[in-house]
Amino acid sequence: MADWDTAAPATWNRHLSALISFTTWAQRQDLLATNPARHLQRRKTARRGDRAIPYTRLEALFTDDRHPLRERVLWRLLYETAARAEEILSLNVEDLDLEFRRARVVSKGGAIEYVHWATATARQLPRLLQGRQAGPVFLADRRAPASGPRGPAADDICPLTGYGRLSYPRAE
Repeated sequence: MADWDTAAPATWNRHLSALISFTTWAQRQDLLATNPARHLQRRKTARRGDRAIPYTRLEALFTDDRHPLRERVLWRLLYETAARAEEILSLNVEDLDLEFRRARVVSKGGAIEYVHWATATARQLPRLLQGRQAGPVFLADRRAPASGPRGPAADDICPLTGYGRLSYPRAE
């Protein structure tokens, strides 16, 4: 454990837990008479406090043109609606009610609910949709495979562009 003396408390505690776990097992197997970790103490970790990102920093991220429009709209929509990522990524253009700034989503339990967004998202959504009337709201960067085992369902392909729905791993 001397190798970890200068490590951060969380690192020290992780290695200490592994050592205690191993020595406990070794004692049960009668391989050790005493626990060599008995005099070692866990270290207090610093509290991280509020993990919320300040709104000014979020606003700078939402308006930074170095990020593609798709990502900026996705981030803002997630922030303003407080919806789960899967709910927003599964939105179709037909689910949007642009006039009333809301969308119909299927919640985790399968219930139909509405999420609402603010003015900034309302301004960006038409730019993202570019006149599309059907298909997924958030599209991947390339065309979807036409067939085969990796081919998506027909509902997950934009009828106008042929691009597939943006997946959760790709959005992450």
